[in-house]
Amino acid sequence: ANHAGCIDSRKSTSGGIQFLGDKLVSWMSKKENCTTMSLAKDEYVALSASCAQVMWMRT
Repeated sequence: ANHAGCIDSRKSTSGGIQFLGDKLVSWMSKKENCTTMSLAKDEYVALSASCAQVMWMRT
């Protein structure tokens, strides 16, 4: 994640990748809908999105 990377909107961009063994099975990069006050919060937002993707892949 980057903190407030977009100069116009001050929104952050986050991304993540998921591997199954040594194979890449999913990746994502997106501008977040929310703004946060710190890089640590940006990292939690990115982690939440990655966890949601893993949970979706498990079903």
